[in-house]
Amino acid sequence: MRPTSDAREPDVVATAVAAEHPTARPRIDDRDLVELLHARGQRVTSQRLVILRELRRRARHATAEEIQVAVRDALPGIATPTVYATLELLVGLGLARRVDAGGPAALYDARLEPHQHAVCRHCGEVRDVDGALSADALLQAAAASGFRPASAELIISGLCEKCAGEGDAA
Repeated sequence: MRPTSDAREPDVVATAVAAEHPTARPRIDDRDLVELLHARGQRVTSQRLVILRELRRRARHATAEEIQVAVRDALPGIATPTVYATLELLVGLGLARRVDAGGPAALYDARLEPHQHAVCRHCGEVRDVDGALSADALLQAAAASGFRPASAELIISGLCEKCAGEGDAA
């Protein structure tokens, strides 16, 4: 583990960074993954560490295939199912979010602070929209109907600036 000049816990540091810079990416640090895996009695593997680092390094959402291509040099021969399984493990551990934006593949996001997503229905671009979603009433209604909700996300559908501009020019 790397020493840090900040004595606060890693999640407190990430929260403080997010509060100061709402679009900031989490810092690249393996301690949270190592601690969570050890607490669950799971192994810390190079695949898990490299994939988390790559996801956190990105300033945008990524598919499993994009992550696989990016880590190929560090993990030669890594199989697609391993990448998917690792990303889903990271989601389960709370270190990443899975974004189902209506495209052909799920996207993965290391940005954990409250935000939603805007999806261009023409080109498929996905952008972060800062802000928390207050969906308590919807979650309660889902629970009242017998559904067991875990969370709620808002996907805003429309046209990105570029596609909207192209439509205006036509």
